[in-house]
Amino acid sequence: MTSEILSKIASLPQKSKDVVGRITKKLIDGLGDNLVSIILFGSAAEGEFIEGKSDINLLIVLLRARAIDLNIIIDVGRKFIGKGLAIPLIFEKDHVSTSLDTFPIEFSDMKRRHIVLFGEDPLEKAVIEGKNLRYQCERELKSMLVNLRRGFLQTDGKGSNIQSVLENSLSSLLAACRGLIWLSGITPPDETAAILGAVRETYSTSTASMERVWELRQGKSGATATLEMIFDDYTSEITRLIGIVDRL
Repeated sequence: MTSEILSKIASLPQKSKDVVGRITKKLIDGLGDNLVSIILFGSAAEGEFIEGKSDINLLIVLLRARAIDLNIIIDVGRKFIGKGLAIPLIFEKDHVSTSLDTFPIEFSDMKRRHIVLFGEDPLEKAVIEGKNLRYQCERELKSMLVNLRRGFLQTDGKGSNIQSVLENSLSSLLAACRGLIWLSGITPPDETAAILGAVRETYSTSTASMERVWELRQGKSGATATLEMIFDDYTSEITRLIGIVDRL
């Protein structure tokens, strides 16, 4: 790894910095000429990275993603999964540009903060169109509403199960909220509370129950009746967000 790259990841804690360096070298050696790029993205590239809690996220771009290449990545990755490495994203070179319309929220986030550890930058000229962002927001929110209701039917009315359904939906909700913030022309913040606050202020809508679900995920619990009330308020707030997206 060059001194230039080392300087780019200088803010990482030493252990995570070592992990990134070792993974990069092993992938370069193992994948050879089939490797196009290794991209570090997310909080490890720029943000509030916390060693032991935050993930090391990699985008690996290959000329061809064959089983033999995926097995090489498996062999490299198994040494580092317990050291913060998330399961990498694998794209073939030709599929990055044609996937910008399919995953506009994810690529918007990735383009915002990433470091090229090896090869060319597949995101340098990436253009994310607003119509695709709007469509993904709509899809995420409407799918979430359907899944929340289906999930509730499987809870048997038990509070712990209702809480799990609510908490498990939060990642999809935050993805949709980041998309809404991108659509407003603002760069989404990193913290969950700040993301919800930005949505609340930008679109003049309540996020109180969403904040409550975030609190539940942090370890604060409630009685079954309270959880049912949170569920109703939560789905109502999501429904209002759907109405906002439909009008954009």
